[in-house]
Amino acid sequence: MDDVASVEVVELQVPGLGPVDRDRLLTRATEVRRESGDDKAGLYRTRLVDLDKRLGTHHEVYDWTRLTIGGASRALWLFLMPFLLVNMVDWMQPYRPVRSDGRLRRVAGGLYEFGARLLALSFTVLVVGAFGELALDQFAWQCAPEARGVCDPGNPAVRLLRGWDESGAGVGLVVAAVVPFLVVFVLLFMARDTKQEYLPVLKTVTEETANRAVREQHLTHKENLELEGFWEYNRRDPGMAAQHVWAGLLTTAGLLTWTPLAQDMRGNGGPTRAGVLLFAVIVVMALLTVASVPRLYRVELSRPAVLLSRWARRPLPWLSRRAAASKPLPLWPTRYPKLALTGCVAVNVAAVLYCLVPDRRWSTDAELPGIQVQSTVVLLVQALCVLILAAASAVLPRRGTRRHMALYGAAGPAMAVVACFVAWLYTTGFALWTGAWLARDGQRPDVPRPVDVMGMALPPVLLLGTLAWAVTRAGLWFTFLARGERSARPLSRRGPVRLARDFLAAVRDREEQTDDRRYVGELRAARRRHEYLLRELDWNLGVLAVLIALTAGSFYVRPVHASGLRDAWDLTARLLETVSLPLFAGLAGLMLLTFRTLAIRSEMRQNAGLAWAFGAFWPRAVHPFAPPSWTVRAVPELVHRLRVLLDRDDRRVLIRAASMGSVLALAAIWQLEPDRRARIALLTTGCPAVYFSRTYPAFVCRRSLADLAPGGPAGLAAWTNVWRDTDPLAGPVRVPGVDLCWSERNVIPPTPLRTPGQPVFPPIEGHRGYTSDDRLLALRDTLLRALRTP
Repeated sequence: MDDVASVEVVELQVPGLGPVDRDRLLTRATEVRRESGDDKAGLYRTRLVDLDKRLGTHHEVYDWTRLTIGGASRALWLFLMPFLLVNMVDWMQPYRPVRSDGRLRRVAGGLYEFGARLLALSFTVLVVGAFGELALDQFAWQCAPEARGVCDPGNPAVRLLRGWDESGAGVGLVVAAVVPFLVVFVLLFMARDTKQEYLPVLKTVTEETANRAVREQHLTHKENLELEGFWEYNRRDPGMAAQHVWAGLLTTAGLLTWTPLAQDMRGNGGPTRAGVLLFAVIVVMALLTVASVPRLYRVELSRPAVLLSRWARRPLPWLSRRAAASKPLPLWPTRYPKLALTGCVAVNVAAVLYCLVPDRRWSTDAELPGIQVQSTVVLLVQALCVLILAAASAVLPRRGTRRHMALYGAAGPAMAVVACFVAWLYTTGFALWTGAWLARDGQRPDVPRPVDVMGMALPPVLLLGTLAWAVTRAGLWFTFLARGERSARPLSRRGPVRLARDFLAAVRDREEQTDDRRYVGELRAARRRHEYLLRELDWNLGVLAVLIALTAGSFYVRPVHASGLRDAWDLTARLLETVSLPLFAGLAGLMLLTFRTLAIRSEMRQNAGLAWAFGAFWPRAVHPFAPPSWTVRAVPELVHRLRVLLDRDDRRVLIRAASMGSVLALAAIWQLEPDRRARIALLTTGCPAVYFSRTYPAFVCRRSLADLAPGGPAGLAAWTNVWRDTDPLAGPVRVPGVDLCWSERNVIPPTPLRTPGQPVFPPIEGHRGYTSDDRLLALRDTLLRALRTP
């Protein structure tokens, strides 16, 4: 009894998403339980709870949920959706190889990383090029005084443009180039993580320790989330933001250079050689930017020296001397960001001067030269990246693990296709809106072919996607029925008299049992959502990616032999162009309405915070313009608190985590030492770890969950994971002795659905009501006793 009294237990609650009532969670004088009814109306009873006071249990709450809600400015994150999706692509890697893996798997892992980073760079070029297409092409080029008269001369912007330059388009191009130039820095400002609530907390380990943990991962056999300093020193390398800024600036310089160069190559009076030389410099700088992997920022010459010496089969004294002096790798712009930024600004200034060369005869008879090439190259690069990701995903998974992954490990390439489509939809929507504002009635400026294709692809993707969704749901529902939800007694085994009697009884009691059947149907639908939601999401993502790829690719396969097929193809294209215009107008209106609602109504920002909590869970890995990750602060902060509590040997911690807080608690526990884990008991309710383990198998892997099994060398003191068979967001963690299912099947007839003590149908709780269930208090008391047992 003395040993029990000498142990101090701290109950730390980590709530789920949504606003938290701290007072209610911390006040334990009474517990309220519902006797009957549901959330609309019911009868409640209170009971005193004094066990905690007698045993000396202290209560704490880690309220992190406001990190995902924020103020009205968070509505701007809606425009960063493509960057958020491409960041998720990198974290969806099926497996992250270590040094002990085979060469093929290590090469596949490097290819996946390169494909994700190159895809992220293409998004930056696409966005900057889109604003360049709006400002330079549609505005400054096609609305120039000598253009073909598509633009409305009464438009105030067109009048202003024609007042700048009456003799040519050079001044208009230079002024319009300010828009894509500034877009890069505006995006960098919007996606900054220097706001106070997202500043990282005190580091849990040093950078040297974190880097050593990564190098020695194959020796320690630790999974990725168990590595020291994973959240503080995440995979956002120091040169990544600069790399994307350079890509955006070089895109602007390329557009400004190629346009006058195309005029000069026609013999319109400009210095052609100077333009060719400038464009060659821009291309070389772009290639250096693509090849400048930010991870090489910290690579020293020691490793390359060893590899080159082995290849030459003799020592290389000059290289060995530099390696001994720890000289860094040269030539990489990420190591010299100020010099590289100066170079990018210099080529932009040179492009402006080249564009303003006097006595050039401008010919604006079509769209801006180079805009078609730029858009096509971006689309081809994105297609290449998707192929690289798909090939790497086919090689990376280990034997027997693919069936536990979303889309059997192909979720990353599928999400990449969806991210590209969303980015192109943004580009197409802005192009159509700007063209409608500038052009005369019944006309519109020309747009690049990829932009036009993505606009035509939207109607069939929506139509076929809706049809595929309906077929998927119907197929899963049929599978659900086929697996035993129908009557256990086949009709063929019932005699004709029994069948007639049952039919008459059903007709007689139909009116009385309508409500019961409806309730049972809702209960079965809830169980079906729990059982098939993961599979349904996987199939919908995969089918949507295939539809996007096939639909967009089909517009580039134009029949050239049969004239009838060509005419039908042209008619279909014109029809889709006509249909896409109101669709984009509706999407633009919906987006503006959503933006206004999020900016004005705080409760809508709370709902949007639920989506951002899942999407922005991971740090920025490949794109610096993605919304900042809230876990960069939340996980280290929780780790610090757990270490402070467990610094004393006579203290134990019971963590009660709900919903998304369960994943946050697991991420913090993985960062602790084994001796501290052994003094922690974990009670999780509605834990969505099954989603993370399927979608991000290289990080939230099944082995990491198994390492926390109670009784193991690095496991917890105790762990109970509670989930319901009607909860669509939670499921078992599949650790022996941990999972506990609260089934709601006991209310199916012949059990009475309603009784005098419960006059209304029992509520189908689903993902709610875990904390108010009496059974949870009993589980909590059991874990408290386990912690106090010497």
